Amino acid sequence: MLKEIGTQARQGIEALLDRPVHLELWVKVHPNWQMDRAFLLRLGY
Repeated sequence: MLKEIGTQARQGIEALLDRPVHLELWVKVHPNWQMDRAFLLRLGY
């Protein structure tokens, strides 16, 4: 899923700029996010 998101984002940016771009994606994981009710509420769950 992350690869698909990155591919679509890169293609959109390239179309906007009319030139090739290199896009790097970083993922930061919140520790114990599955058990953090407040965090899940902020995500919309």
